Amino acid sequence: MSAKEESGNLWDVVRRLCLWSGVLGGFVALMSLVVLPLVADAAVKWLPRSFEKNYSRQVEQALIQNLAASGKMPNGARVCQAPGGILALNKIFRQFQNAIPDEARISVTVMDADVANAMALPGVRMLIFSKLFELTDHPNAFAGVIAHELGHLAARHPLRSLVERSYGAMLLSLLVGERMTGAMQSGVSPHVLSAANSRALEQEADEAALAFMKSAGLDSTALAGFHANMHQTYGQAEDLPALFQTHPPSRERIDFILNAPKTGDGLALTDTEWQALRRICSVTTPYGVQG
Repeated sequence: MSAKEESGNLWDVVRRLCLWSGVLGGFVALMSLVVLPLVADAAVKWLPRSFEKNYSRQVEQALIQNLAASGKMPNGARVCQAPGGILALNKIFRQFQNAIPDEARISVTVMDADVANAMALPGVRMLIFSKLFELTDHPNAFAGVIAHELGHLAARHPLRSLVERSYGAMLLSLLVGERMTGAMQSGVSPHVLSAANSRALEQEADEAALAFMKSAGLDSTALAGFHANMHQTYGQAEDLPALFQTHPPSRERIDFILNAPKTGDGLALTDTEWQALRRICSVTTPYGVQG
């Protein structure tokens, strides 16, 4: 075979590889942008909330294990349970009692962790991490963060994300093989578990948060100050905690809150209650003891 023929065969192989790569890329895009969202929509519409509870504890445990392994829980996995703080936290949730359907019973856990996050999980669960209290200087700002996460729970965004990620992992396994998929997932699992929702869902949760604040008669302007504080503390988006990386930019969120109709004049907590809530981690117990 001449050098010219060998060169022609090589280019033929390259062209075929490019063609198949394009077809594969188009298939992945179709699955990711069309099929998976449709599957997630169906899950949110038809699956009962009891279905989520079968997985919610597993998701919570995996997330906490990953955080502990990453050094974000220097005291170990411990739940914050100071009685005064629990009473103050319960008061905030009572003010949003209409946010979640009657058949759903929310489970809230406050963890002693160097993470400034609150996170909605499948199964009407919410995790709150203690560093959030350090970066929140007003009870209504904290209440606004909780209202945002309740917006996710009310719309079942955690279930939607879980379905999309699970089916996405199945698709990846079919395309590149189980061994490669396992290696990739083991490397990114902490990020996947803690990743936030799409910006569209985050905007939806922001809108729900203001609606819940209005229903409770609470002033929401302090929430704008919280977002400004987060931006000042963490700087650019790549430095933000995972929860905020796919949220709309801080300036956009601040403008959205400040330009929205007034939600009320009320305070979520008295100053005494707020200080008690910020000291909720003065008493802790090992995670898992609570059942």
